[in-house]
Amino acid sequence: MIAMPRTSPSAVVAAALLLASSWTLALAEDAPGSIADKDGIFVDGQTFEIIYGRARVDASAQVNDLNARELGPAAIVFRSGDKLYVAGVPLRLDGASDPADPDVYVTADEPRIPIRVEYVPPKNPEHQKIYDMVKQRRTLETVRKIFSPFRLPVDLVIKTVACDGVANAWYQREGKQPTVSVCYELLQEIWKSMPKEMMAAGVTQADAICGQLFFAMAHELGHAMFDIFDVPVFGRQEDAADQFAAFIMLQFGGEQARRLIKGAAYAYYDYVKNFKEKPKVTVPLAAFSSDHGAPEERYFSLLCTAYGYDDKLFAAVVEKEYLPQSRAKKCKFEYDELKFAFDEVFLPHLDMGMVKTVLAKNWLIEASD
Repeated sequence: MIAMPRTSPSAVVAAALLLASSWTLALAEDAPGSIADKDGIFVDGQTFEIIYGRARVDASAQVNDLNARELGPAAIVFRSGDKLYVAGVPLRLDGASDPADPDVYVTADEPRIPIRVEYVPPKNPEHQKIYDMVKQRRTLETVRKIFSPFRLPVDLVIKTVACDGVANAWYQREGKQPTVSVCYELLQEIWKSMPKEMMAAGVTQADAICGQLFFAMAHELGHAMFDIFDVPVFGRQEDAADQFAAFIMLQFGGEQARRLIKGAAYAYYDYVKNFKEKPKVTVPLAAFSSDHGAPEERYFSLLCTAYGYDDKLFAAVVEKEYLPQSRAKKCKFEYDELKFAFDEVFLPHLDMGMVKTVLAKNWLIEASD
Protein backbone atom coordinates (compact mmCIF):
# COMPACT_ATOMS: atom_id res chain seq x y z
CA MET A 1 0.00 0.00 0.00
CA ILE A 2 1.25 3.50 -0.86
CA ALA A 3 0.46 6.52 1.29
CA MET A 4 1.38 9.90 -0.17
CA PRO A 5 0.98 13.46 1.13
CA ARG A 6 -0.34 16.23 -1.12
CA THR A 7 2.48 17.04 -3.52
CA SER A 8 3.38 19.26 -6.43
CA PRO A 9 3.32 17.92 -10.03
CA SER A 10 7.10 17.46 -9.99
CA ALA A 11 6.85 15.41 -6.82
CA VAL A 12 4.17 13.25 -8.44
CA VAL A 13 6.48 12.64 -11.39
CA ALA A 14 9.31 11.71 -9.04
CA ALA A 15 7.03 9.40 -7.13
CA ALA A 16 5.97 7.78 -10.39
CA LEU A 17 9.62 7.24 -11.29
CA LEU A 18 10.28 5.68 -7.91
CA LEU A 19 7.26 3.44 -8.30
CA ALA A 20 8.32 2.42 -11.78
CA SER A 21 11.68 1.47 -10.32
CA SER A 22 10.11 -0.80 -7.70
CA TRP A 23 10.09 1.59 -4.73
CA THR A 24 7.54 1.75 -1.93
CA LEU A 25 6.90 5.28 -0.66
CA ALA A 26 6.34 6.48 2.90
CA LEU A 27 5.08 9.61 4.64
CA ALA A 28 7.64 12.07 5.99
CA GLU A 29 6.57 11.41 9.57
CA ASP A 30 7.36 7.71 9.05
CA ALA A 31 10.91 8.47 7.94
CA PRO A 32 13.77 6.71 9.73
CA GLY A 33 16.54 8.63 11.47
CA SER A 34 19.04 7.23 8.99
CA ILE A 35 18.97 5.76 5.51
CA ALA A 36 19.15 1.99 5.57
CA ASP A 37 20.10 -0.22 2.65
CA LYS A 38 17.46 0.10 -0.13
CA ASP A 39 16.15 3.42 1.31
CA GLY A 40 15.76 6.48 -0.89
CA ILE A 41 14.80 10.14 -0.44
CA PHE A 42 13.24 12.56 -2.93
CA VAL A 43 13.21 16.30 -2.15
CA ASP A 44 10.93 18.49 -4.26
CA GLY A 45 12.89 21.49 -5.58
CA GLN A 46 9.79 23.72 -5.67
CA THR A 47 7.69 22.86 -2.62
CA PHE A 48 10.61 21.34 -0.64
CA GLU A 49 8.44 18.42 0.41
CA ILE A 50 10.23 15.17 1.18
CA ILE A 51 9.20 11.71 0.00
CA TYR A 52 10.84 8.65 1.45
CA GLY A 53 10.99 5.36 -0.43
CA ARG A 54 12.26 1.82 -0.09
CA ALA A 55 13.22 -0.49 -2.93
CA ARG A 56 11.39 -3.81 -3.11
CA VAL A 57 14.33 -5.30 -5.02
CA ASP A 58 18.10 -4.92 -4.94
CA ALA A 59 18.67 -1.13 -4.88
CA SER A 60 21.86 -1.47 -6.90
CA ALA A 61 19.69 -2.17 -9.94
CA GLN A 62 18.33 1.37 -9.69
CA VAL A 63 21.79 2.87 -10.25
CA ASN A 64 21.51 2.23 -13.97
CA ASP A 65 17.72 2.60 -14.19
CA LEU A 66 17.81 6.12 -12.72
CA ASN A 67 21.19 7.06 -14.24
CA ALA A 68 22.46 7.61 -10.69
CA ARG A 69 26.01 8.40 -9.68
CA GLU A 70 27.91 8.01 -6.44
CA LEU A 71 28.20 11.20 -4.38
CA GLY A 72 31.22 10.08 -2.39
CA PRO A 73 31.66 9.58 1.37
CA ALA A 74 28.71 11.84 2.30
CA ALA A 75 26.23 14.40 0.99
CA ILE A 76 24.29 17.39 2.29
CA VAL A 77 20.99 18.57 0.81
CA PHE A 78 20.11 22.09 1.91
CA ARG A 79 17.79 24.92 1.02
CA SER A 80 18.83 28.52 0.48
CA GLY A 81 15.92 30.82 -0.30
CA ASP A 82 13.93 29.30 -3.12
CA LYS A 83 16.69 27.00 -4.32
CA LEU A 84 17.78 23.49 -3.38
CA TYR A 85 21.45 22.49 -3.27
CA VAL A 86 23.35 19.23 -2.95
CA ALA A 87 26.93 19.15 -1.64
CA GLY A 88 28.79 16.01 -2.57
CA VAL A 89 30.87 16.14 0.62
CA PRO A 90 30.05 17.54 4.06
CA LEU A 91 31.28 20.84 5.40
CA ARG A 92 33.75 20.36 8.17
CA LEU A 93 32.10 19.59 11.49
CA ASP A 94 33.57 20.45 14.88
CA GLY A 95 35.81 17.63 16.02
CA ALA A 96 35.90 15.99 12.61
CA SER A 97 39.22 14.73 11.36
CA ASP A 98 40.84 16.16 8.24
CA PRO A 99 39.97 14.36 5.02
CA ALA A 100 42.67 12.21 3.47
CA ASP A 101 42.80 14.43 0.38
CA PRO A 102 41.95 18.02 1.37
CA ASP A 103 42.00 19.45 -2.15
CA VAL A 104 38.90 17.41 -3.03
CA TYR A 105 37.03 19.35 -0.36
CA VAL A 106 36.39 23.04 -0.93
CA THR A 107 34.54 25.86 0.74
CA ALA A 108 30.77 25.98 0.94
CA ASP A 109 30.43 28.48 -1.93
CA GLU A 110 32.69 26.53 -4.33
CA PRO A 111 31.86 23.36 -6.27
CA ARG A 112 33.45 20.07 -5.37
CA ILE A 113 36.05 18.92 -7.89
CA PRO A 114 34.91 15.44 -9.00
CA ILE A 115 38.49 14.27 -9.62
CA ARG A 116 40.24 12.04 -7.10
CA VAL A 117 43.96 11.34 -7.06
CA GLU A 118 45.87 8.35 -5.76
CA TYR A 119 49.56 7.54 -5.48
CA VAL A 120 49.78 3.75 -5.40
CA PRO A 121 53.05 2.74 -3.67
CA PRO A 122 55.53 1.32 -6.21
CA LYS A 123 56.62 -2.32 -6.22
CA ASN A 124 60.14 -1.61 -7.48
CA PRO A 125 62.44 0.11 -4.94
CA GLU A 126 64.04 1.98 -7.86
CA HIS A 127 60.77 3.89 -8.28
CA GLN A 128 60.62 5.07 -4.68
CA LYS A 129 62.39 8.36 -5.52
CA ILE A 130 59.92 9.09 -8.31
CA TYR A 131 57.00 8.18 -6.03
CA ASP A 132 58.27 10.48 -3.28
CA MET A 133 58.94 13.29 -5.71
CA VAL A 134 55.55 13.39 -7.45
CA LYS A 135 53.73 12.92 -4.15
CA GLN A 136 55.65 15.66 -2.33
CA ARG A 137 55.22 18.06 -5.25
CA ARG A 138 51.52 17.16 -5.42
CA THR A 139 51.80 16.53 -9.14
CA LEU A 140 48.42 14.84 -9.52
CA GLU A 141 46.74 17.50 -7.40
CA THR A 142 48.08 20.11 -9.84
CA VAL A 143 46.64 18.19 -12.79
CA ARG A 144 43.32 17.96 -10.95
CA LYS A 145 43.23 21.72 -10.39
CA ILE A 146 44.03 22.41 -14.05
CA PHE A 147 41.14 20.19 -15.18
CA SER A 148 38.78 21.32 -12.42
CA PRO A 149 36.74 23.56 -14.78
CA PHE A 150 35.26 20.47 -16.46
CA ARG A 151 31.81 19.83 -14.95
CA LEU A 152 32.06 16.07 -14.80
CA PRO A 153 28.87 14.06 -14.20
CA VAL A 154 30.89 11.25 -12.59
CA ASP A 155 33.99 11.06 -10.44
CA LEU A 156 37.27 10.59 -12.31
CA VAL A 157 40.33 8.97 -10.74
CA ILE A 158 43.91 9.87 -11.68
CA LYS A 159 46.58 7.62 -10.19
CA THR A 160 50.23 6.66 -10.45
CA VAL A 161 50.86 2.92 -10.55
CA ALA A 162 53.58 0.30 -11.00
CA CYS A 163 53.50 -1.34 -14.44
CA ASP A 164 56.00 -4.23 -14.23
CA GLY A 165 58.70 -2.49 -16.21
CA VAL A 166 56.51 -0.98 -18.95
CA ALA A 167 56.60 2.79 -19.46
CA ASN A 168 52.97 3.58 -20.22
CA ALA A 169 49.86 5.58 -19.38
CA TRP A 170 46.25 4.75 -20.23
CA TYR A 171 42.59 5.46 -19.62
CA GLN A 172 39.92 2.87 -18.93
CA ARG A 173 36.91 2.27 -16.73
CA GLU A 174 37.77 0.11 -13.76
CA GLY A 175 34.39 -1.39 -13.16
CA LYS A 176 32.32 1.73 -13.79
CA GLN A 177 34.95 4.12 -12.49
CA PRO A 178 36.64 6.33 -15.14
CA THR A 179 40.36 6.03 -14.35
CA VAL A 180 43.58 7.48 -15.74
CA SER A 181 46.70 5.49 -14.79
CA VAL A 182 50.27 6.73 -15.20
CA CYS A 183 53.17 4.32 -14.73
CA TYR A 184 56.14 5.08 -12.51
CA GLU A 185 58.19 3.61 -15.35
CA LEU A 186 56.98 6.41 -17.65
CA LEU A 187 57.72 9.06 -15.02
CA GLN A 188 61.19 7.62 -14.54
CA GLU A 189 61.75 7.56 -18.30
CA ILE A 190 60.79 11.23 -18.56
CA TRP A 191 63.10 12.08 -15.67
CA LYS A 192 66.08 10.21 -17.12
CA SER A 193 65.60 11.59 -20.64
CA MET A 194 65.71 15.29 -19.72
CA PRO A 195 68.49 17.31 -21.36
CA LYS A 196 71.65 17.95 -19.36
CA GLU A 197 71.54 21.64 -20.27
CA MET A 198 69.41 24.04 -22.27
CA MET A 199 69.17 22.88 -25.88
CA ALA A 200 69.63 24.93 -29.03
CA ALA A 201 65.85 24.99 -29.40
CA GLY A 202 65.61 26.60 -25.96
CA VAL A 203 64.26 23.52 -24.13
CA THR A 204 65.27 23.48 -20.45
CA GLN A 205 65.16 20.56 -18.04
CA ALA A 206 62.01 21.95 -16.43
CA ASP A 207 60.38 22.37 -19.85
CA ALA A 208 61.18 18.79 -20.86
CA ILE A 209 59.79 17.32 -17.65
CA CYS A 210 56.68 19.50 -17.34
CA GLY A 211 55.88 19.46 -21.04
CA GLN A 212 56.18 15.70 -21.48
CA LEU A 213 54.34 14.90 -18.27
CA PHE A 214 51.51 17.34 -18.93
CA PHE A 215 51.12 16.20 -22.54
CA ALA A 216 50.91 12.55 -21.42
CA MET A 217 48.39 13.39 -18.68
CA ALA A 218 46.27 15.62 -20.92
CA HIS A 219 46.31 12.98 -23.66
CA GLU A 220 44.84 10.35 -21.33
CA LEU A 221 42.41 12.87 -19.87
CA GLY A 222 41.32 13.54 -23.45
CA HIS A 223 40.36 9.88 -23.72
CA ALA A 224 38.50 10.25 -20.42
CA MET A 225 36.55 13.29 -21.63
CA PHE A 226 35.62 11.55 -24.90
CA ASP A 227 34.23 8.65 -22.87
CA ILE A 228 32.53 10.58 -20.07
CA PHE A 229 30.80 13.03 -22.42
CA ASP A 230 30.07 10.44 -25.15
CA VAL A 231 32.05 12.32 -27.79
CA PRO A 232 31.89 10.79 -31.29
CA VAL A 233 35.39 10.71 -32.77
CA PHE A 234 36.13 10.34 -36.47
CA GLY A 235 39.51 8.84 -37.26
CA ARG A 236 41.95 7.54 -34.69
CA GLN A 237 41.07 8.43 -31.13
CA GLU A 238 44.78 8.58 -30.31
CA ASP A 239 45.21 11.45 -32.78
CA ALA A 240 42.17 13.18 -31.25
CA ALA A 241 43.64 12.77 -27.75
CA ASP A 242 46.91 14.34 -28.95
CA GLN A 243 44.97 17.30 -30.34
CA PHE A 244 42.98 17.63 -27.12
CA ALA A 245 46.23 17.73 -25.11
CA ALA A 246 47.88 20.25 -27.42
CA PHE A 247 44.79 22.49 -27.37
CA ILE A 248 44.67 22.51 -23.56
CA MET A 249 48.37 23.44 -23.29
CA LEU A 250 48.01 26.26 -25.80
CA GLN A 251 45.17 27.91 -23.85
CA PHE A 252 47.68 29.07 -21.22
CA GLY A 253 49.07 31.35 -23.91
CA GLY A 254 52.33 33.27 -24.12
CA GLU A 255 55.56 31.94 -22.70
CA GLN A 256 53.85 29.24 -20.68
CA ALA A 257 52.21 27.73 -23.79
CA ARG A 258 55.46 27.99 -25.73
CA ARG A 259 57.46 26.19 -23.03
CA LEU A 260 54.84 23.46 -22.60
CA ILE A 261 54.77 22.75 -26.33
CA LYS A 262 58.56 22.71 -26.61
CA GLY A 263 58.78 20.39 -23.64
CA ALA A 264 56.16 18.05 -25.07
CA ALA A 265 57.90 18.01 -28.46
CA TYR A 266 61.12 16.98 -26.71
CA ALA A 267 59.56 13.52 -26.24
CA TYR A 268 60.20 12.93 -29.96
CA TYR A 269 63.72 14.37 -29.99
CA ASP A 270 65.48 11.05 -30.61
CA TYR A 271 63.29 10.45 -33.65
CA VAL A 272 63.84 13.82 -35.34
CA LYS A 273 67.23 15.10 -34.13
CA ASN A 274 68.97 14.18 -37.39
CA PHE A 275 66.06 14.67 -39.77
CA LYS A 276 67.97 17.15 -41.96
CA GLU A 277 70.99 14.88 -42.41
CA LYS A 278 68.92 11.68 -42.53
CA PRO A 279 65.52 12.59 -43.97
CA LYS A 280 64.59 8.99 -44.77
CA VAL A 281 63.01 6.83 -42.08
CA THR A 282 63.00 3.04 -42.30
CA VAL A 283 60.80 1.03 -39.93
CA PRO A 284 59.27 -2.47 -39.99
CA LEU A 285 55.94 -2.65 -41.79
CA ALA A 286 54.27 -3.77 -38.53
CA ALA A 287 55.02 -0.34 -37.07
CA PHE A 288 52.20 1.08 -39.17
CA SER A 289 49.65 -1.22 -37.53
CA SER A 290 49.62 0.79 -34.29
CA ASP A 291 46.54 2.79 -33.35
CA HIS A 292 48.97 5.60 -32.46
CA GLY A 293 50.58 7.77 -35.10
CA ALA A 294 54.29 7.36 -35.75
CA PRO A 295 56.44 9.49 -33.40
CA GLU A 296 57.51 11.66 -36.33
CA GLU A 297 53.86 12.28 -37.28
CA ARG A 298 52.93 13.19 -33.73
CA TYR A 299 55.90 15.58 -33.53
CA PHE A 300 54.97 17.50 -36.68
CA SER A 301 51.25 17.55 -35.79
CA LEU A 302 52.05 19.01 -32.36
CA LEU A 303 54.17 21.76 -33.89
CA CYS A 304 51.54 22.44 -36.54
CA THR A 305 48.81 22.85 -33.93
CA ALA A 306 51.01 25.31 -32.04
CA TYR A 307 51.94 27.26 -35.17
CA GLY A 308 48.29 27.41 -36.20
CA TYR A 309 47.40 28.79 -32.76
CA ASP A 310 49.92 31.67 -32.99
CA ASP A 311 52.32 31.94 -35.92
CA LYS A 312 54.24 34.74 -34.17
CA LEU A 313 54.69 33.02 -30.82
CA PHE A 314 55.80 29.84 -32.59
CA ALA A 315 57.51 31.47 -35.58
CA ALA A 316 60.78 29.71 -34.75
CA VAL A 317 59.38 26.27 -35.58
CA VAL A 318 59.18 27.35 -39.23
CA GLU A 319 62.14 29.74 -39.28
CA LYS A 320 64.43 27.01 -37.94
CA GLU A 321 62.78 24.46 -40.26
CA TYR A 322 61.50 22.21 -37.50
CA LEU A 323 58.18 22.31 -39.36
CA PRO A 324 58.19 22.22 -43.20
CA GLN A 325 56.57 25.12 -45.02
CA SER A 326 54.36 22.67 -46.93
CA ARG A 327 52.63 21.76 -43.66
CA ALA A 328 52.90 25.15 -41.99
CA LYS A 329 50.66 26.90 -44.51
CA LYS A 330 47.79 24.59 -43.52
CA CYS A 331 48.21 24.89 -39.76
CA LYS A 332 45.95 27.89 -39.18
CA PHE A 333 43.09 26.02 -40.82
CA GLU A 334 43.88 22.89 -38.78
CA TYR A 335 43.90 24.83 -35.50
CA ASP A 336 40.68 26.65 -36.33
CA GLU A 337 39.00 23.30 -36.99
CA LEU A 338 40.30 21.99 -33.67
CA LYS A 339 39.09 25.06 -31.78
CA PHE A 340 35.66 24.82 -33.40
CA ALA A 341 35.37 21.14 -32.42
CA PHE A 342 36.53 21.80 -28.84
CA ASP A 343 34.14 24.72 -28.38
CA GLU A 344 31.20 22.78 -29.81
CA VAL A 345 31.83 19.67 -27.73
CA PHE A 346 33.33 20.83 -24.44
CA LEU A 347 32.42 24.48 -23.92
CA PRO A 348 28.96 23.57 -22.52
CA HIS A 349 30.71 21.40 -19.92
CA LEU A 350 33.13 24.06 -18.68
CA ASP A 351 32.81 26.43 -15.75
CA MET A 352 34.18 29.57 -17.44
CA GLY A 353 34.83 31.32 -14.14
CA MET A 354 37.08 28.45 -13.09
CA VAL A 355 38.69 28.43 -16.55
CA LYS A 356 39.78 32.05 -16.05
CA THR A 357 41.18 31.22 -12.62
CA VAL A 358 43.17 28.25 -13.91
CA LEU A 359 44.57 30.08 -16.94
CA ALA A 360 45.63 33.04 -14.81
CA LYS A 361 48.15 30.95 -12.88
CA ASN A 362 51.69 30.15 -13.92
CA TRP A 363 51.79 26.41 -13.40
CA LEU A 364 55.32 26.03 -14.76
CA ILE A 365 56.76 28.22 -12.02
CA GLU A 366 54.94 26.20 -9.35
CA ALA A 367 56.05 22.90 -10.92
CA SER A 368 59.67 24.04 -10.99
CA ASP A 369 59.83 25.02 -7.32
